Amino acid sequence: MSLVNELQELALATRLKRLGERLSQDVSKIYKESNLEFEAKWFLVLELLSRENLMGITEIADALEISHAAVVQFVEQMLHNGLIKTSVDPKDARRRMISLTQSGKRMHKEINPVLQVIKEENKKWLATASFDLLHILSQLEASLDERSMFKRIKSSLLEKSDQ
Repeated sequence: MSLVNELQELALATRLKRLGERLSQDVSKIYKESNLEFEAKWFLVLELLSRENLMGITEIADALEISHAAVVQFVEQMLHNGLIKTSVDPKDARRRMISLTQSGKRMHKEINPVLQVIKEENKKWLATASFDLLHILSQLEASLDERSMFKRIKSSLLEKSDQ
């Protein structure tokens, strides 16, 4: 048994991250084999911009609930690959606005058939579990929204130090 699995709850974040990385790497391999120059990690930004057309980096980070730094990294990579373009916000020259290029819009259409298969296979894979993982993840996320793990741990440590 691996140390990470042996540690169970203590390595929960590592296991979740590792699972996410495995899924992302497998999907990226599919894109490569399909001759699509696209990374799985860009999907959410591509999808969001296809819906919203023009957004600032902070708006993207807030909408996707990921860090500003991660969005900046994805934007730079997608910009380098010609999928997005930036412009200056006419109301605030310090702010970069992000939108899809024609290549980005084309990529969105090209990956759609692959996305449908990914969705179907994810659904089948999730059905192999004993519980509804998506529902459980929603419950866990809501619980952390109510009280972060930081607050939970800090409170417990304070209680133990008072004893």
